[in-house]
Amino acid sequence: MADRETPRGLEGPSPIRLTTGELATLLESAEVVHTESTSVAGEVRVLDVDGALLVQERTPDGQVLLRPRPGIEEAMAFVERRRSAYERMWDG
Repeated sequence: MADRETPRGLEGPSPIRLTTGELATLLESAEVVHTESTSVAGEVRVLDVDGALLVQERTPDGQVLLRPRPGIEEAMAFVERRRSAYERMWDG
């Protein structure tokens, strides 16, 4: 899969920090490709925004982060790593 550009306004160092209001606005224009519920930090989402893939997550302290990924395989691998890490945290 070819690399995709991050839409303007979502450029910057990764991770990109968003307010909850900015996330709500983003979700209105994004296609949610995948959602993974965590027991620690809510949902981790793979979003398609104008052809760019972004992984959206919340830190345990509630910060909203976006992480651009070049393709679906990389995005899903990131989600899997997060899921595994949160499972280890939950299990103690």
